[in-house]
Amino acid sequence: MTNDKESEEIDKSKIQKLFEEEITKPYYKIDYLNDFKLPYKKLDVSIIIPTKNRSPYKPNSLKSELNPLAWAIDSCLIQKPKINEIIIIDDKSNDYTKQVVESFRDQAKKADVKLIYIKNKVQLGNGASRNVGSRLANSKYLFFTDDDLIMAPYAVFGAYYTFELLEKKGEKIGLVGLPVYFRKSFPSKILSKKEIGILDYTKGIIKPNKDAFIQELLTKEKSNKFLDNELNILNPIEIQNTNAYGICLRQAFEDVGGFPNKIVRGEDREFGSKLIENGYDLYFSCDIKFQGVHGMFGFNNGVLFEGQDWFRQSGGKISLKKMMKECDKPKESTGARVGVNQYIYQQIMSFFISTYKRNKKGAINWTKRVYKNFVLKGDSASIGSQKIPPLNEEERKSMWLSAINQGLKFVRDEEKKALQKLNKTIRELQKESKADKNIISILERL
Repeated sequence: MTNDKESEEIDKSKIQKLFEEEITKPYYKIDYLNDFKLPYKKLDVSIIIPTKNRSPYKPNSLKSELNPLAWAIDSCLIQKPKINEIIIIDDKSNDYTKQVVESFRDQAKKADVKLIYIKNKVQLGNGASRNVGSRLANSKYLFFTDDDLIMAPYAVFGAYYTFELLEKKGEKIGLVGLPVYFRKSFPSKILSKKEIGILDYTKGIIKPNKDAFIQELLTKEKSNKFLDNELNILNPIEIQNTNAYGICLRQAFEDVGGFPNKIVRGEDREFGSKLIENGYDLYFSCDIKFQGVHGMFGFNNGVLFEGQDWFRQSGGKISLKKMMKECDKPKESTGARVGVNQYIYQQIMSFFISTYKRNKKGAINWTKRVYKNFVLKGDSASIGSQKIPPLNEEERKSMWLSAINQGLKFVRDEEKKALQKLNKTIRELQKESKADKNIISILERL
């Protein structure tokens, strides 16, 4: 007779076997859709890429192929079908960013893809830079990606088509996110859908897990597995926690005011929450053929590439293996890359701020959980992070305490502004004698 622990191990072994069999199916191959006639000639999409110091090598030099921004742009230009435009927002780089963008000008023109470059006068961060790019966009949809992320050739199509099929079913869709794999081309784990894209402000729980494959899809019949049974596109799941690799309706983006300008980390998470709070639904597809391979350029942890090295055979100029080897070299003045201490500090502070303004009890619960799991035990997963180099307990406690203090100061300042706005509204309403358009207009400014 087996005990509960043994039964659990048997189940995990069975699930792993099902998964290994599943991902050998042809409909997960990067080029699977090559033989199909797709329902669009061109995708009404603007790809938005914020960048900072991801072009260390001069174009046409011996090392020019090692520029992460070049990989990202290259992967945009091999999208099938073609997209409308690529918008690059240079967040005050001091390298060859502009020259790298210009080196793609002819290739973009031949592909009938508009290439837009703008440089911020001051450093704004990823969220605010995406807002700058989105204001320049000329498409119905915005597609967000990073400057060291390589998109599979049908990624934009996959998100676009999934979005439109869900909309035809009567859903009010704000965003469809796609899977992101850290330096590999296959899912890192298998999880139940209730463990993916979780964001609970009441309990203070955050679980992104956008590198996971949905366990329930392993046992479903083919007719229930796919959103589209002809193109074999997997059913997405509804989520609460999104990342910045996916497609968004431009109108929805404008409705919620885009990404937060003042949050350094977790701006995509906050953006997703604003979409939900304004009545939009978020979805996530774990379909492997729409993957993005994320290099996390400058993050040195010894993890090199694993899986099918598909980029060059898809029309790219360099192998994924070579890219990921370059990404593993330590750098701090690039992208949103900072030192370990600052990164952890920002992670804790940003989630505390997002949670506190929605649910104070949830923020306190999360803070206690971080203290127990991260400060005392050193588990970085409790802050939704990749495995980080070990720090001693005193360092962890200092970062935790500083982040909470700064988070509370931020909330205090925002609440002061909100109170001033509320008092102004009350004074204006007191001047009005009847319910008319003036009163409605005053209330809407809240």
